[in-house]
Amino acid sequence: MQFLPSLVRELLKHVPKLGFEVTDWEGVRRDAPLMAARLLSQSGVSGLKKAQETSFSSFLSFDSPPAPTSGDSQEFGDLLLRYYFSQLEIDEGVFLDLRPEHFSQSPGKLHFRPNGFWYRFSPGFRQALLELYDGFYFDREDLFESGLRGTGLLSDSWSQEERERMKTLFRSHFGSARELPMRFNLEDFQKTFLSVFEFLMEKKVRLSSEFMLFGAYLVTLYLALQKAGGSHEVGRIYRELRRTSKT
Repeated sequence: MQFLPSLVRELLKHVPKLGFEVTDWEGVRRDAPLMAARLLSQSGVSGLKKAQETSFSSFLSFDSPPAPTSGDSQEFGDLLLRYYFSQLEIDEGVFLDLRPEHFSQSPGKLHFRPNGFWYRFSPGFRQALLELYDGFYFDREDLFESGLRGTGLLSDSWSQEERERMKTLFRSHFGSARELPMRFNLEDFQKTFLSVFEFLMEKKVRLSSEFMLFGAYLVTLYLALQKAGGSHEVGRIYRELRRTSKT
């Protein structure tokens, strides 16, 4: 992992080590120079900010907040979840580092100072992530399975029992978030993904570099929401966002 930028290595420390055993490192090596260049030069940041400004202007600003700022940690978490999911809906790219030091607040709005850690997921992978979330939060088994398949977490060559096992393992990551408020705890994240990685090791699966970067994105969300300490209605936030975006 020494070829990765130090920021990425720092974030990936929070991913179970077994995850590195199921990663396609050739793909990661190909992406590493691009990640390093973006972090060093901030290349592409202004363009991605511009692409997001119109779509997210109701709850996000890249400008400094007016004084006084809000310190509502519950609102911060709700808005951050909305931004986390919203980024997956657009094709231009995703700012991957959502740690709280990059944000400030004013009432009803996040003020974001992104660094150069961003990535443009392939259309197929991004759509698979949305299918995975749609499948879980709208209780659509067909989409849930399609999303797992599209992200490389499930194969049609597996037996029905094996496919059901993976679906059960990944549902444990979501827990009861479809209907009940959720507190974000990094240790819970690590435990559920360890079980997923153990099964993937058993099946000799190799995950793409995109999944590794998605893992880093998830880690920063958990770090931010664990620090905020709130309990969030993730299912409601996601369903409202998706219903609005489809109208």
